[in-house]
Amino acid sequence: MNQITNTPLKLRNRLVASHQIPVTSLIVSDFQPLLASTLKKAPALFLHAPTILDLSTLEGDIDPRQLSAIIATCRAENLIPYALTGDRTRHQALAFNLNLAWIDSRSGQDAKNNSAPLVEPTDGIRQTEVITTPIRSGQQVYARNAHLLIMNQVSAGAEIVADGNIHVFGTLRGRAIAGAQGQDQSEVVCQQMQAELIAIAGTYMVQDDFPEGSGPARCRLVENNIFIDYL
Repeated sequence: MNQITNTPLKLRNRLVASHQIPVTSLIVSDFQPLLASTLKKAPALFLHAPTILDLSTLEGDIDPRQLSAIIATCRAENLIPYALTGDRTRHQALAFNLNLAWIDSRSGQDAKNNSAPLVEPTDGIRQTEVITTPIRSGQQVYARNAHLLIMNQVSAGAEIVADGNIHVFGTLRGRAIAGAQGQDQSEVVCQQMQAELIAIAGTYMVQDDFPEGSGPARCRLVENNIFIDYL
C-alpha cells in the first residue's frame, strides 16, 4: 500500500524555450495556410514545440470560440499552445478563460508596466562550453546556461543550441539556435556560413532567405528580424 505523506511539492523555476506565433486572423481558413507554410520551412524546429500565440495585431473583441478554433489548428499542426500574449487589458482575461497562461509582451506598454526582465540577459551567462570535435549529421548539442564554442565544423543535419552565443570556428552547415531561453542579444558567428537555419530567441531564418554572400558571418537580432552580416 502506498503511503500518503504531507510533504509539500518542491517547485522549480525553469525557463522553457518557446515559439511565438502571431495570430493575424481568427478565420481558420485564412490562418491555417499561413501557419502551415511557416512550419514547412523548418518542421523539426516546430515539432511539438511549446508555443505562445501573439494577439497584438488583432483589433476589437475576440470571440473565444474563434480563438479556440485557432488553438485547435495549431495543435493539428503539432504545435503545443500554452499561453497568450498581446494587450494585457484586452487579452489577459481571455487567456485565463481558456485555461492558458499569460505572457507579458516584451515591447510596448506592457513592457513599460513590468520592470522585471522576462529572461536573463546574455551578458549574465558566464560559462562557455567548448567542443573540439566535428558535430556530425543527426547530432544535437545544447549548451544550457552557457555560450557554445565549436572549434570544428558543423555538418548538415546537425543541430547546435545555446542559451547564449554560438561561435563556430569552421563551416556551419546544420541548424544553429542561439538565445534558446529568449536572450535576444545572443549572436551566431561562424567562419563559413552554409547553415540550413539560424534562430535567435525564437526568431528564425532559413537558408533560402539568407542574403547573398559567403565566408565569415555574424548573425544578430534587430527589432525581431535576423540580420546576417558577412565579414
